[in-house]
Amino acid sequence: MRVSTSMIFNSGVGGMRDLQSGLYKLQNQLATGRRILTPADDPIGAAEALKVTQGKNVNERFIENQGQASSKLAFAETKLQGVQEELKAIYERGLQAGNGSYSDEQKAMIATELKQRMESLIGLANTRDGAGEYIFAGYKSTTEPFTRNTAATPPYSLAGSSMEYHGDAGKPALSVSASRDMAVGENGLDVFMQVRDASGNATGESVFDSVQNMIDILDPASGVPYTQAAYNQALGGIMDSLDHMNTVRASIGSRLKALDDLKTSAEDVNLNYEMRLSELQDLDWLSAISSFTQHKMQLDAAQTTFQQTSQMSLFSML
Repeated sequence: MRVSTSMIFNSGVGGMRDLQSGLYKLQNQLATGRRILTPADDPIGAAEALKVTQGKNVNERFIENQGQASSKLAFAETKLQGVQEELKAIYERGLQAGNGSYSDEQKAMIATELKQRMESLIGLANTRDGAGEYIFAGYKSTTEPFTRNTAATPPYSLAGSSMEYHGDAGKPALSVSASRDMAVGENGLDVFMQVRDASGNATGESVFDSVQNMIDILDPASGVPYTQAAYNQALGGIMDSLDHMNTVRASIGSRLKALDDLKTSAEDVNLNYEMRLSELQDLDWLSAISSFTQHKMQLDAAQTTFQQTSQMSLFSML
């Protein structure tokens, strides 16, 4: 076989080009720590890595939603705790007012305190979140949910409530897993307007009605006469509101517990995704460094021999 000078030259240049290309690829792998730089490096591995990455992104979105849901529910639960504390104080003061030795003036003083606590209840019911949205307005989060009903007359009940509700019955929800959407709040209709007793029966009064009825029968200026029957009914209504608030808070608590469990599970899944991506994409450092050293030695040798062989010519013998 005849070997020409051009063949020697082209073969040497091609070999060095291949070695430089391999060295460049290894250099990029070492710089990024990634085994797969393009799909051509490992088509099957690249396809699987894409699927794993997509699954990981979806799972991370669920984790983000779980965090948002927990934050919203925890905020609502804190406000409902405040409502319950106000109701407990109102019940205790109302119970004191039932003392037969209390004068009208003493009852009036308790009524004054209950009026202030009533304003606090209304404020809690009209709570806004950090974005300025009302948390107990259902889907109508930009509408103030509760205002006083000036047209209603005592005694108050849902047939003529002391408060008007301007929200709706919606419960905003978030997708917290592939198979579950979770309500991340409560609407004012369920929380404040439609009170249910410890047995789950509707009482026909709102949280505000029983408190306002208690205020009216204790306040001589209201014009509502004090009767034992009216007092007992108002006090019982406040107790029903406390029971009702316990139920609402328990519902929120169960969702918060479920979110904790979902978060733990989702984080475990995320860890599995990360481990699989590492198996598919991460570089074997020892193997890569060894290959890099070998390629560099080969390239150095090729360059040295090319320099010598490229100078070989028949004319150099003359």
